[in-house]
Amino acid sequence: MAVPAPKARKSSTDTPPKKKARRVAPPESSASEDDEHASASGVGSSEDDEVKEVKGKAKKSKAKTVNGKKKTTGRKGAKGDKEDRPKAKGKKRKAKDESDEDEYSGKDATESEEDDYDSDASGGLNRRVVRTVKKVAGPDTKADTHVVLPTTLEFLADLAKHNDREWFQQNDARYRHAFLNFKTLITAWVPVASEADWTLPHLPAKDLMHRIYRDVRFSKDKTPYKRYLCASHSRTGRKGPFALYYLHIQPGGKSFVGCGCWSPQADVLKLIRNAILRDPKPLRKVLAEKEFVRLFGSDKPRLDGKRGGIFNADDQLKNAPKLEGVDKTHKDIDLLKCRSFAVETHFPDDVVLADDFLQTVKHAMETAAPFVQLLNEIISPSPPSDNDDSDDDDEQGSGSAEEDESE
Repeated sequence: MAVPAPKARKSSTDTPPKKKARRVAPPESSASEDDEHASASGVGSSEDDEVKEVKGKAKKSKAKTVNGKKKTTGRKGAKGDKEDRPKAKGKKRKAKDESDEDEYSGKDATESEEDDYDSDASGGLNRRVVRTVKKVAGPDTKADTHVVLPTTLEFLADLAKHNDREWFQQNDARYRHAFLNFKTLITAWVPVASEADWTLPHLPAKDLMHRIYRDVRFSKDKTPYKRYLCASHSRTGRKGPFALYYLHIQPGGKSFVGCGCWSPQADVLKLIRNAILRDPKPLRKVLAEKEFVRLFGSDKPRLDGKRGGIFNADDQLKNAPKLEGVDKTHKDIDLLKCRSFAVETHFPDDVVLADDFLQTVKHAMETAAPFVQLLNEIISPSPPSDNDDSDDDDEQGSGSAEEDESE
């Protein structure tokens, strides 16, 4: 039986057979559509021109709205734009409010009040009363002088009669003039005070001056402003637990210099009373000085109960303080009953307006300096200095030398 011969393999170089292309029949209506298009070419061209013209007008109107503000007519259109526009927030809102205030502040200052109408979202009207304040011109004199000016006392006297915000706003220029005069006085007072008491540091005037606004939260008197200008100076400025010097300017002979501790905290008051129980002699010695008594008052309580020295019936206990071994028969009960350890000396207006007023204040501070320093030593005792230790060593060394010589 004959074996069939094997089939020959195709080489990789042979090209693959081509696929037969599929024949697609043309659409039957192509010729007819071309004829219709050719026949309607005249009508179509006119329609295209109209469409292009409409589109051109739309583009021009759109460019106008982008480059410029679109004007709307009618109440409905204006209302719609206002509602669609987002509300300003933060700094933008604040700037808008300030611009509104500037607009109202620029109106005629002679009018006391006027009516202004705003339309709300519902279309109604809200009535708003805008009050304008007629400003009073300030003094023509130069304010930056260390001499107290008569205009400063005049302003304080008028403030006592018209203590309300409306009057204060009208006289704002007068207040700023008086404030600058007092600030210049305090700036000149700082080095003078340091000469009177070496423990006082040199501080800027703003750290010593008190505000003119009153704290009326716990007071029956609701007047908003103080009737005086004042400043305090101590080891830590106007604040702190230490005894201080207080300068008070008020017309009508009510200006004064105060020294000491006014209504100290409970722990500070306890320290002072304990020091009196241990040894009252240092305090009594200071209070009994001749010049101290002449300026600040007697070293003993007055029979009529009025202020004299550190004693004041309105600022002391009715009975003995609750301290161990203290009753109403204690020998120092007059000192122990005090709730404040402070003294005052007053000046008439002519002394306040004098050119040498600061020297008068300096003399009062020099007289009260031992009293203030004694209180501060009780409140915060100073540490022993190195000189004290060296003195003790010298005494011990001299004693041992004498013993050696005797031997």
